[in-house]
Amino acid sequence: MGILSTAVAPPPADVDHRASSIFYGRVALNVDLSRQWADRQPGMSGDALEEHYFGAVRPGVHSQKSRRRYPIVFVKTPILFARTPRWLRRVYADNYRFWTDSVAETARCDVHTARALFVEARQRFHTVARPHTDVALLCGPLFLQLGKVLASVDKAHLMLTLFGGHESIELETTADLWAVSRERSTMDEFLARRGFQGPAQGEISSHSWREDPTPVERLVMTLRQMSNDADPQIAERKRVAEREAAEDEVLAALPRHRRPYARLLLRATHVYVPLREIGKASLMQMLDVARACARVIGGDLARRGVLAHRDDVFYLTVSELTAPQLPSNVMELVSFRRAHRDEYLTLDLPESWVGMAEPRTAENSSLDEPVRGLGVSPGVAEGAVRVLVDASAGDLEPGEILVCETTDPSYASYFLVAGGCVIDIGGALSHGAIVAREMGIPCVINTRTGTRKLHTGDLVRIDGSAGTVEILKRAEGG
Repeated sequence: MGILSTAVAPPPADVDHRASSIFYGRVALNVDLSRQWADRQPGMSGDALEEHYFGAVRPGVHSQKSRRRYPIVFVKTPILFARTPRWLRRVYADNYRFWTDSVAETARCDVHTARALFVEARQRFHTVARPHTDVALLCGPLFLQLGKVLASVDKAHLMLTLFGGHESIELETTADLWAVSRERSTMDEFLARRGFQGPAQGEISSHSWREDPTPVERLVMTLRQMSNDADPQIAERKRVAEREAAEDEVLAALPRHRRPYARLLLRATHVYVPLREIGKASLMQMLDVARACARVIGGDLARRGVLAHRDDVFYLTVSELTAPQLPSNVMELVSFRRAHRDEYLTLDLPESWVGMAEPRTAENSSLDEPVRGLGVSPGVAEGAVRVLVDASAGDLEPGEILVCETTDPSYASYFLVAGGCVIDIGGALSHGAIVAREMGIPCVINTRTGTRKLHTGDLVRIDGSAGTVEILKRAEGG
């Protein structure tokens, strides 16, 4: 987009000036650096970025706009804005075919083929990351301008409705799973289309649905208990009608001369909202190919006695895995890294920090403090809490309130069952917020401590507009 010059685009050696880094096994974003980039972007600001993506602007932090790169950005952005949707969809289609072919190939290939596929999957991951990142950069100013138009005619309350009712890979996934529950499709057919998803799917060592379909098999059993009125396609048609009605309401409130610009923003929103999930799905497909290849390579190494177990391969770096020869002390490296990972799993990090993070032992927050967040999907729901650490951690009963730290696409089908959701981390443009709006269930996000203050079995009432979570009754023994 021209926000950065080519001189500063390569990742610096100094960790403090990188966009992200790893602390105690967790990836952390450099918010201050992200704010600087947003302040250089026309139609965007550091404050807007932090509020939209992280829920709120930290006290004492203010935007410091810089227009030095504006001429270059103004030249590049229209071209990027026009070509990115087609570009990303083309890459997604190509990667989808590659995923389908590659996971079938890994079931019978030798280690040399697996290593070649691993390298190609990594290259493809980087290829799709470019348009996926461009979509994120372009969505910020687009949604900010739409918000200004709505506020000018006292229609800001329609923003969340306008974000819903669009094409969605998540809805396609739930519709496919619903078809399995109604015996219009088979589990094998579902896994052939959606098997790259799974619990903690951004973690390469996890098991995708393709490898372990147990979570979706349990979910299908739950869906079979639900009435036909819960069909996700019914909810989708309702969301589309609500969005179209909101668009008409906004246009009717605007003076005639401002309507063409508003139509342009609304049309662009309709195009760009689905792209965020399309890019993410393509990234996960490439990760699943790499996962399958790594297990083939790990199996070979374990059979030859180089590694003790097949999945020890996930404690190796990419450069180690693709090198002609592994380090001579590979077993010691694996043991060392596993011990550190086990230790890191016992630690919590603060939500934000300056300098080096100070880890602390995981502990519960005070139960007396209220649970509040951002209302990102309208509606009110009352039900029993179900806290899920990940999408394979347990079953969700119809109407329960899903409470989790964050979400990824493997959670999408749980949104069909849930009466509402409460999420620790995120903002209006986060994955969980987007899916909740498409499913038509209330969502409160960015509570920060909901998973620690709420317990499975608590009876709560959530308001997806006000961002409140009211505890009506504690679970016995909670």
